[in-house]
Amino acid sequence: MGYTKGVLAEAYQAAFKSADIRGVYPTEINEELAYRTARAFVTHYKYKKVLVARDMRHSSPSLHEAFVAGVRAQGADAVDLGLVATPAMYFASGKYKLPGVMITASHNPKQYNGLKLVEPQGVPLTDKTGLKEIEKLVVANEFKPVKKKGKLQILPILGDYKTYLKSFGVFDSIRPLSVVVDAGNGMGSVVAPILTDALPVDCTPLFFELDGSFPNRGSNPTLAKNQRPIIKEIKSRKADIGIAFDGDADRVAFFDERGRYVNSAVIGALIADHLLKVYPKETYIYTNFTSRAYQEAIEAGGGRAVRARIGHAFIKRLMREKDARFACEHSAHFYFKSNYYTDSGIITVLRVLEILAAGVRAGDTFSDLVKPFNRYFQTEEILVPVKNKKTAIAAVQAAFKAKPIKTDTFDGLFMSYKDVWFTVKQSVTEDALKFVVESASKKRAQEVQKKIHTILKKQQ
Repeated sequence: MGYTKGVLAEAYQAAFKSADIRGVYPTEINEELAYRTARAFVTHYKYKKVLVARDMRHSSPSLHEAFVAGVRAQGADAVDLGLVATPAMYFASGKYKLPGVMITASHNPKQYNGLKLVEPQGVPLTDKTGLKEIEKLVVANEFKPVKKKGKLQILPILGDYKTYLKSFGVFDSIRPLSVVVDAGNGMGSVVAPILTDALPVDCTPLFFELDGSFPNRGSNPTLAKNQRPIIKEIKSRKADIGIAFDGDADRVAFFDERGRYVNSAVIGALIADHLLKVYPKETYIYTNFTSRAYQEAIEAGGGRAVRARIGHAFIKRLMREKDARFACEHSAHFYFKSNYYTDSGIITVLRVLEILAAGVRAGDTFSDLVKPFNRYFQTEEILVPVKNKKTAIAAVQAAFKAKPIKTDTFDGLFMSYKDVWFTVKQSVTEDALKFVVESASKKRAQEVQKKIHTILKKQQ
């Protein structure tokens, strides 16, 4: 089916974020935007071949078709990876040294979609490294005609991806475990069988049917409202561990044998502690939103903890710059140097299962393994739309001006006191402010959370 030229989305400006192109379909992102973005991507970088992949959202097939048409219209070959998880596209970009796009809105609700653009080796674009130029070309819509239309190549990669995952070499060490895997009707259902077919695990699948309407739970597995089904199943099955993916499977959340959600930074600390035994003096990346427990684990293991701006694009670029071994975000993104410095839910699962299997052999449960790192209570991330972001952040700072131990404005407002610390920052993917609070005391963290939330709501 050919692409028919249309009209640019009415509010397309809102789709161009600092780290990707993402918005509500079709008012902020539509087929015309995808088509022009493809032409701009090829034009700006003079690419000859581009990978194109998509998730299962209802708008993804038409956006995929438009992007392929745009690549070919500008004279480049489109390499169609089809329906895959985002980390599989990163793998293909790294393996074949090609630029690419993943059509997905990741963890966002069903009405959203987006374009994750990467340079060869999975290096993401940001507003500092090409996205602004792409937007200018999209708006101008004055592309030079080409003599010959690009070709379309179909490239199935799941076989190669399975081989790649097995190269991480942890399969033989994993012992029989009872695992509940919640794919949330997303791309986790495509990649999870790659592991369950090869590992000695008793897997209970939840919501493995692809459905972009997310009929069973929301796409973000770190939110409490989306965790009820997996918690119930873990308890029912008396499983050793629970695993839940987001829509495109670049995020992954973990639950212990009692169905309790484990903070992503605690998982990061568990993995860092494991890696630090082999790579003790290397660099490990954290952010303002990552629990202090993760940073403390890095330093205790002899590693160097370096702070990054929140967002996958910024973390990946800093990892390359610092040659970092590993990075962790509160949002359940985990990044590995050995994976082209990109994030992968499925590789994170491999590492955690390897650690858990060793623990089970020693008589430990998953909760036993994470307990040493579970020292703080961190509130759930809250997103608050406000009229003026700078004014709203200033209001929070004014309310908490009484003698903080530390205040800085690296990637938002960070304020630390003896018994509590918090960050308020602009969202990378949405027009709002978001914040988290952490303390050794749950009561204290919730008190500060309530106060900040009240201040921000007054700024709406």
